[in-house]
Amino acid sequence: YVPAPQRVWGYYVMLFLLGEQMVARVDLKANRPRRRLDVYAAHLQDGHAPGAVAGPLVAELAHLARWLALDEVQVHGEGDLATALRRLAGSEAGES
Repeated sequence: YVPAPQRVWGYYVMLFLLGEQMVARVDLKANRPRRRLDVYAAHLQDGHAPGAVAGPLVAELAHLARWLALDEVQVHGEGDLATALRRLAGSEAGES
């Protein structure tokens, strides 16, 4: 356990591989009462462009949400990839 002020990437961070390269890290949580996969942070790995990573990552997040029997993906978050994900996922920060 790392206290919130000391976390760099988030609380429960998953790595995203595109092909054989680690291209991003995302902090996710299944919000079961709202039937939603919440993305609290999304960070690019050095040397990767948001435009090349966001589309495949949104597709994988949607796949994960379906696998978890959730209805949607909502990007709340922080990080240099969050804006591109939010645009593609069709969610706005702060929506409930």
